[in-house]
Amino acid sequence: MKISKEIKIALVAIAAILIVYVGIIFLKGLKLFSNDVSYYVEMTDVQGMPTASDVRANGLKVGFVKEITFNPIKQNLTVEICVNPDFQIPQGTTVYMTKEMLGSAMMNLKLGTDPTVILSPGDTINGTPMTDLMTAAGNMIPQVEKMLPKMDSILSALNTLANDPSLSTSMLNMATISEELKTTTSQLNGLLSKDVPQLISKTNNICTNLETTTNRINQIDIVGMAQKADATLNNVNDLTFKLNTAMKSKETSLGMLVNDNSIALHIDSTLMNSSRLLEDLRLHPKRYVHFSLFGRKEK
Repeated sequence: MKISKEIKIALVAIAAILIVYVGIIFLKGLKLFSNDVSYYVEMTDVQGMPTASDVRANGLKVGFVKEITFNPIKQNLTVEICVNPDFQIPQGTTVYMTKEMLGSAMMNLKLGTDPTVILSPGDTINGTPMTDLMTAAGNMIPQVEKMLPKMDSILSALNTLANDPSLSTSMLNMATISEELKTTTSQLNGLLSKDVPQLISKTNNICTNLETTTNRINQIDIVGMAQKADATLNNVNDLTFKLNTAMKSKETSLGMLVNDNSIALHIDSTLMNSSRLLEDLRLHPKRYVHFSLFGRKEK
């Protein structure tokens, strides 16, 4: 049985359509036969993110963006994402967008903290504003432009300061001070390691001796010594009084010696005669001393 030419053309056209459809699906990254489950994400802006973009969780690809539609009631975008059925999304999960350096966008799941409560397929996940480094950098450009004149002034001031000769002198002085400080620190360490322990030991000995001396002083009967000293002073006072009384009285020997002028004159005369005798003995020793080895006849 021959197949007519029209049937062949129809079969070729159907095959071409199928090939084109499958190719489009493949180029978009969609799966023709897939058991992935769908979730919906509400976003205010997708920044031109195409369908078939990756959906990742903690850096791992777990699905893809299937379709993006506009919701006229809420005036936002509803993004349908397909996720591997083996991957369970906890309740409280949010979705945020990021862009890589080459501009490819993707959706990231920030998983909830309670893994016991799982979202069901078809549930809606809250979306957060896109985290785009390039956009953030672009927002910073005006502020950077305002800072550039100040940065230029600061660099000029730093250049002037760096070329100032006094800076080199200051650095040299700081180096000298640092070296002297190092030497002083070394000497201080030596002092603390040698002299200070000896000083502390001597101080301890002094404190010990002082404590011993204090204990001995405490053992001395100060009150008894004071009483004895007081009694001695009283005896001295009595003796002094008696001497004064004896010297003033003419009836005692000491009083007669002190008060009788004749005794004093007699003593003075005796001393004078003794002095004359000694002087004559010195001038005429032969009158008083006769010395001869063989003896001497008397004339």
